Order: sequence, then C-alpha cells, then structure tokens
Amino acid sequence: RRISARSRADTRLKPDPFLVEQAIESLGADASRCVLVGDSLADVEAGSAAGVAVIAYATDPEQAKVFEDHGVDAVITSMADLWV
Repeated sequence: RRISARSRADTRLKPDPFLVEQAIESLGADASRCVLVGDSLADVEAGSAAGVAVIAYATDPEQAKVFEDHGVDAVITSMADLWV
C-alpha cells in the first residue's frame, strides 16, 4: 500500500525511527498494532524506538542470540515462519 524508504540524500535512516513512524502514520495505524521484521540491529533499534513489535530474522545461531539479547519480540530463521 505504501513504501516508506529513502527518497532524498538527507532522509533519516535506521536506527532513526523516522521511516518506521512514517509508515505507521501513512497507514493511519497505531504503533501497538504494527510489527517490523528486520535483519539488523539498526532495524531492531528503529522498531523499538517507534514502539512497534520487532521480529528479527536471523541467519545463524549467533545472530539469533544477539537479537534475543536486544529484547526483540521474536526471532525467526525463515520468512516462512511468518505464515505459520
């Protein structure tokens, strides 16, 4: 429905929550009803700062542990896990 992405060289990028907040606002949604799926600590930080649930996509056990240590809501190892 909407893409929230860098549109100018000076767009604030993650870990700044600007783009996440922009997406929430454009949907007319409440942050508490949104989720961010990301694969980096910058994603985790942006989602947390924006007040959304964060699902971290980890490609190995060490990365999963790092995400868990940063307090994500869930860790997945396959995008197929989102459809379960």
